[in-house]
Amino acid sequence: MKPIRLSLQAFGPFATTEVVDFRSALETGLFGIYGQTGAGKSTLFSAMSFALFGAPTKTDQEPRSLRSDHAASDLPTEVEFVFELGAKTYLIRRRPAQERPKARGEGTTEDAAEASLFDVTGIPVETLGPGQSGRVIAEKKVSLVGQQVEALLGYGADQFRQIVLLPQGKFETFLAAKTDARVEILRDLFDVKIYRDLAARLKEEASGAERALRDQRALYVARLEERGFESAEALELGIAAAEAKVEEKQGIQQGAEMANEAARKALTEGEQIEKAFSAVDTAQQALDDLEAKTGEVDALASRVETVKNAVQARDLELAWHDAEQESRIAVNAVTKAEGELSTATGAKEEAAQKLVEVQSGEERRQQVQADLTKLEAIENQVRQAAELQKAFDEAAKDEASAKKALTEAEAARERLQSQRDATDLALEQARKAEAERRKLTGQLDEVNRERVMAEAHAKAQGAVADAERKVEAASSELATKTVAAQAAEATLTDAEERLSRTQAIILAEKLTEGAPCPVCGSHDHPGPAHGAPEQSGLTEAFRDAQAEARAAAEARVRAETELGNCRAWLDEKKRALDEQEQTERTMAELDAEITRLEGTIATLGEAVDLDAMSEHLADLKRKVTKAEAAEATARTAAGQAETALAGARAKRDTVVEALPEGLRTPEAVFARRQALQSEHRQLSEALELATQMDRAASEALTRAQEQLEAAKRARDVQEQRVEKALGDFGARLADVGLDRAGYEACKAHFPTLESDRKTVSDHRESLIAARTTWQNATAACVDRERPDLAPLQLALDNATQELNAANDGLSSSRTDVSSLTNFKKSLAEALAETERLEYETGPLRGLADLANGKNDFKMTLETFAIGAMFDQVLEAANMRLDPMTRGRYRLARGLEASGGRGKRGLEIEVFDINTGKTRPTATLSGGETFIAALALALGLADVVESLSGKIRMDTIFIDEGFGSLDTENGAGTLDQVIQVLAALTEGSRAVGLISHVGLVQEAIPQGFYVRSNPSGSRVEERRGLG
Repeated sequence: MKPIRLSLQAFGPFATTEVVDFRSALETGLFGIYGQTGAGKSTLFSAMSFALFGAPTKTDQEPRSLRSDHAASDLPTEVEFVFELGAKTYLIRRRPAQERPKARGEGTTEDAAEASLFDVTGIPVETLGPGQSGRVIAEKKVSLVGQQVEALLGYGADQFRQIVLLPQGKFETFLAAKTDARVEILRDLFDVKIYRDLAARLKEEASGAERALRDQRALYVARLEERGFESAEALELGIAAAEAKVEEKQGIQQGAEMANEAARKALTEGEQIEKAFSAVDTAQQALDDLEAKTGEVDALASRVETVKNAVQARDLELAWHDAEQESRIAVNAVTKAEGELSTATGAKEEAAQKLVEVQSGEERRQQVQADLTKLEAIENQVRQAAELQKAFDEAAKDEASAKKALTEAEAARERLQSQRDATDLALEQARKAEAERRKLTGQLDEVNRERVMAEAHAKAQGAVADAERKVEAASSELATKTVAAQAAEATLTDAEERLSRTQAIILAEKLTEGAPCPVCGSHDHPGPAHGAPEQSGLTEAFRDAQAEARAAAEARVRAETELGNCRAWLDEKKRALDEQEQTERTMAELDAEITRLEGTIATLGEAVDLDAMSEHLADLKRKVTKAEAAEATARTAAGQAETALAGARAKRDTVVEALPEGLRTPEAVFARRQALQSEHRQLSEALELATQMDRAASEALTRAQEQLEAAKRARDVQEQRVEKALGDFGARLADVGLDRAGYEACKAHFPTLESDRKTVSDHRESLIAARTTWQNATAACVDRERPDLAPLQLALDNATQELNAANDGLSSSRTDVSSLTNFKKSLAEALAETERLEYETGPLRGLADLANGKNDFKMTLETFAIGAMFDQVLEAANMRLDPMTRGRYRLARGLEASGGRGKRGLEIEVFDINTGKTRPTATLSGGETFIAALALALGLADVVESLSGKIRMDTIFIDEGFGSLDTENGAGTLDQVIQVLAALTEGSRAVGLISHVGLVQEAIPQGFYVRSNPSGSRVEERRGLG
């Protein structure tokens, strides 16, 4: 940031308006601000801080106290600061909250604080002021202006007072600050948010992994307890007992299986004998059915024979019908030929009559030829008249063109005059509209920026509300799952007690006096259980209760995890909401204001290029002058063309009047010739056409006569063919023993002849096969008795029932073993999953601990990143400190005490070359502290500017501190410091300082002098000693 101009009005000790122009001082690089004590030297620095950030250099000073007591009551307190940032120039204007006299009546009223930020790049500094402030970036709203300034500079007021402006008596603040305070200062300067966010994300992910591990371990123990086992060893014993029971059930099942197989074999043998007797019954029934159809099939066989004979005459019948069809076609052809002959005869008579009529027009054709010969003499005279007409037309065209040019010149001159007047008026209106547009556009930009903030705040509020609803839903879900888990646990306890009581009663019934207890091994049984044991469904109820309790416990754990995640999400959204600034106006108010401003801007129309309009107006004025000269020239040419037209008209009329009326133009002669030639051609063509038509009609008549004779001969032939085909068909019927009526009756059975023949053949073959089958089935039943299958089936059903019961018992025992084995396997998988999760998340949890300060140095990742950059700051500071202390001191990072241990942070120690040891910076003298603080500030400025693409340290300000330095006749510490500062300004950086030391003023004469008087202080520019 480079200061260009600072204007103070009614500010501090300055009663009126003081303007400090830094441009000359910046050219020298190193300049001073001098004056009497209390004159207001530090106030200039405070004014810059207030202009940029709304806060003076003294953090405990209220902005409203900045008003000058010397100022007139109606003169408002205001600071205007122009500064450069890279290639851009900005103007900021700020007023604190202050009281002013009421416009009406007595007393005062308070004006709220306000600020405005403008882009004035390219605008001469001398022209800047209330009337010319450039493009609005942010206006009126103090908070918006503050955000824009910090975004431009890359730092805020606290950082400004540490690295750009070193306030009076505050040099050692940054030098002696603790790690936490220094981190707060450097955090925004170095933009290490990415490391802070990374550490937070690692911590959150590691916490989730830790919760998952705890849940996995708790779930492992809970699942064992739900199945009634205290440990994995107890589960192994349960599996061994279940396997022994399986062996017992296998013996029972094998015996039942053998009995079932014997009963099944006896039933199978009985069913085979019954099947043979059933086959005899089936064969007898089939044979009876076939013999009953024998008469019907014999009748069908007789009909098949008769139809087969009738088929032999089918081809001759078809030939007879074909001959009849051809005969009918020949008769139709004769009828058609007779009609064509009649038509040809009529056409011949008509053609002969037409030829006679055309031959009568020969005399008219000869007259037309004579008229064509006379027309050739008239054509030569018309051609001469046409040349004269052409000359007349050219003269008329020239005369019309000249008049048109005169009319166009008059219209062009009037049009340009109208455009000139309209453009002159439009330019005046556009200038007013553009001024209003700039004002409204600035207001619209400000409202849009405020709306973006309001929208972000509303979005953050919505996110918090959504997160709160998720927390509420997760809490409700957890309560529901907890109640369900408690109910399932109670059910499991009750089922377990009932099962244990029943098992105890059963065991008590089997106890024998003097024999050991199968459970505890004791020979004494002082209190055995009594009662009637429940037998049905206790084990299944206990297992069902175990499964439900385990599922309910898992659901409760998942609900607890989900609630923790939702609460973390809510905290994150609340932090995001706290970071959003709330606007004074609502979204609806801002949208209404935007609509109003856009509507007002729209009424102004499209933006206009005023320079182009001015140039266009000047161009129109030049065109009007040219148009007036062109109009005068066109008027002269029109008069000359009118005279030439009169001469051409006289010559043309002399020749035209000698020609026959109606033949005075080439067009008329041409039309007459065309008419005569057309008539002559039509008469000749009509004669030729009539002759051709008469010849064609004679030829057509001859052809029609020949075609009729041929058709009659073909008809006679076809009639003879029909007669012969009919005779052949009758002879064939006689040969096969049929008449016409019998043949017609057989035709209905032609399509089914083959299927009828097959029906007869199939019946005869089936009858033979049925007799053979019956004989074979009867032979198979000889010497056998028909069995009763019902007792055999009953014996098999009983054996099957006993086998199913044995299978169910064995299956149940095996299921118990499988269930326990699978449970053991799932527990092993769960344990392996827990170990895998612990192994896989170990690096994440370790990295999260390191990033969040759980390391040997108790340093977070953010502090480490800042520390790495701070090392560069110390290195750069030592480059300044070395010449100022003649190589005696170097700044280094030290250890900060924390709970009896050293924590490596951002503490600064000083290494003394004279002693070879480091010591705290608090042990430095006042002058040494000033030098170290100055070197540290310069080093910080160097590193911040090199690391940040946004922050620029073009100018540094130092307020007092030089009085603590020794001089030693030009060779003291003061001289070394001034030399370092002078070297610093050899680049693009400038240094401004305040000092009471006379040697400083002699060494740095350029700058400003603040002079105090009873009515207020004034600022004077220094260009040398004074």
